[in-house]
Amino acid sequence: MGQLDEQLKVMEAAEAKSDLGRFRTISGVWRTLFLALTALGVVLSVNQIFNLKFFVEFVILDNSYLYLLLGVFFSIVFLVFPATKKSSRDRIPWYDYILFGIVIAITIYYALTGLQSLEQGWEYDSPTLPAALAIVMWALILEGARRTGGWAIFVIFGVLSLYPVVADSSFMPSMFSGNPQDFLSTARYHLLSEESVLGIPMRVFGILIIGFIIFGVTLQSTGGGKFFINLAFAMLGGVGSGFAGLVDF
Repeated sequence: MGQLDEQLKVMEAAEAKSDLGRFRTISGVWRTLFLALTALGVVLSVNQIFNLKFFVEFVILDNSYLYLLLGVFFSIVFLVFPATKKSSRDRIPWYDYILFGIVIAITIYYALTGLQSLEQGWEYDSPTLPAALAIVMWALILEGARRTGGWAIFVIFGVLSLYPVVADSSFMPSMFSGNPQDFLSTARYHLLSEESVLGIPMRVFGILIIGFIIFGVTLQSTGGGKFFINLAFAMLGGVGSGFAGLVDF
């Protein structure tokens, strides 16, 4: 048993080391920026979830808020995750600086034009600039998925995201066929509508999950979490659960 435990510890250490090897070590100004963006994301989330209006009656539309949240957290991917396994883990290459800046710039632009986008229905017909930026952002999201999830995720996301382009193709089964869209309209709909990038997962994360995470961290930091756990054990610690409780009864 002692030898088995030792082997398990070695395997766990190797796995942990392998996971850490996926990330890039950032320091100096970029570490400060990483922490600042994380703090900004928390501030934006708290303000939106609790409708604080920044204490000056300034309201951010939901789509603009989600664009900002996307920029804050997604841009960090290009700082933390190297492009390939052979890429340096100690420094950030020049192209990742550029990708980081592009994500920030595009999401800020979309956030500033959020009201105009809703009023003019940009998901169906938009000016040239937001449509072109949608293509760029689409490609960046796929690249981010590749870096964080691997080539399998990249291929799955890439193929499924192109479905509208081939929705009426002859090889598409009738139950999956639909009205086709050209490539530009597909890119526009992915980024400027509320059904793809800003769809249910993003909204649940930005409006619900972050709130629960902040609440849980607050309880843990203030000792409230331990209090509720002790309260639960004090009240129901001796009661069986599930079928065990029925058998005891």
